[in-house]
Amino acid sequence: MNLMFLILSVVSIWGIAVITPGPSFFIIAHTTVKHTRLAGMFVVLGTCTGTIIWSIAGFFGIAFLFIAAPWLYTTLKIIGGSYIIYLGIMLIISLYKSSTNIDIQQENSQSNFSNWWKGLITNLSNPKTAMFITSLFASVLPKEPTALIGILIITMMVAISLTWYSFVVIIFSSNRFNDHYNQMQKWLEGFAGLVFISFGAKLVFSNK
Repeated sequence: MNLMFLILSVVSIWGIAVITPGPSFFIIAHTTVKHTRLAGMFVVLGTCTGTIIWSIAGFFGIAFLFIAAPWLYTTLKIIGGSYIIYLGIMLIISLYKSSTNIDIQQENSQSNFSNWWKGLITNLSNPKTAMFITSLFASVLPKEPTALIGILIITMMVAISLTWYSFVVIIFSSNRFNDHYNQMQKWLEGFAGLVFISFGAKLVFSNK
């Protein structure tokens, strides 16, 4: 397979997948506007770590493991979906705890590791990501891919994720956006919470 065709295929398919808003997008955006640009970047790093893990698993064919052991996929779906629902509920609950003192306390309670961990767990909580990545590899990889090609693809996927989500952090941490966010804070956080709950419920109760 032509290397340039492989690169263009990965960039186009994965690029579209990454820029489509999902739990990772919303947790990065929320953390950035609620706390700081640095906090948002550590969530990005956690998300990219998750991408690395799923990509390596996808390269070695985790989809075949899910097919061989359907209970494993179902278990991961329930656990991951429940966690995403939990995040959504916490976002909605936070609407009733929006006093200045609580916001300051939440700001101070954040750590780089907790933000990184939040990004990682949010990314790993969706086993459908592994299925998508495996499908991506199956469609673009040559019949006998070398380790070098695998490393190249994984590097590109992480670079795309890092670039896009870093851009999201920059946009959501801008002064202009923060002014709009302060005016629409409750509406935006409520919307994000409902998106998380809906996505998590779909993940838990979906038959696929």
